[in-house]
Amino acid sequence: MLQHLLHTDKDFVYLLLRIVAGVAIFPYGMHKLLGWFGDPSFGPRGTKETMQQMKEKHLPPLIGWLVIISQSLGSIALITGFLGRIAAAGNFILFLGALIIHSPDGWALNWFKKKKGEGIEYLVMLLSILLVVLVKGSGPLSIDYLLYESLQ
Repeated sequence: MLQHLLHTDKDFVYLLLRIVAGVAIFPYGMHKLLGWFGDPSFGPRGTKETMQQMKEKHLPPLIGWLVIISQSLGSIALITGFLGRIAAAGNFILFLGALIIHSPDGWALNWFKKKKGEGIEYLVMLLSILLVVLVKGSGPLSIDYLLYESLQ
């Protein structure tokens, strides 16, 4: 099972997609975990505010912690390629929920601030990238690849 989890192709496309996903998610995770990146569009700053927001939305604390861990540690795992499939799966579930929440806001992002919320185009792109990493693995130059090769 561990070998299947770590198995990945040598194709650099998977490396590129994994890193793009990790870098895209990293600011959101660090904003929720440590309060980094001051952009208010990222939501509440730090763990305390994130957990308070989850409480206001009547979500259990476990969900709040899963969101924080998935985005913060999961983005680092994607960037380094450490258990990339697990990180991709966690973030896929998280951003699928975001897609469902934002689907009433239409397709396009709210570039001109003329509508209430953001569209889903970014989420569809990110979900597509995460799905590739989930299916194909972390690619070369990843911890997964090094571990897999050492198990052979």
